[in-house]
Amino acid sequence: MDRRIEAAVRIIRTETHRNVPVRELAQHVRLSTGHFIRLFKAETSLSPKQFVRSLRMEKAEALLDDSFLSVKEIAASVGVGDRSHFSRDFKKLHGRAPTIFRGRDRSAANETQ
Repeated sequence: MDRRIEAAVRIIRTETHRNVPVRELAQHVRLSTGHFIRLFKAETSLSPKQFVRSLRMEKAEALLDDSFLSVKEIAASVGVGDRSHFSRDFKKLHGRAPTIFRGRDRSAANETQ
């Protein structure tokens, strides 16, 4: 992977909770915004925005599995302020709402007991 994109990915991973503007990422790796977006997509197959959304949903999935935080708290902790926006994005990626996703593990555990 291009070292500039690797640097941008490191920033995105450490700043997942915050909306880092694409312009800021491009400036950090010393590329124009347009060139940065094209190179990022060529290297990761996702736009920077899609990449951030994907990382947030991965983190949210882990929190739904491993914590007792509410969906609203999880949305806030991954940097999505609006619960309905979070739920819509999560459902688009996983095929079910966060509350149903969380309930699948508890239902399976109850069935085995």
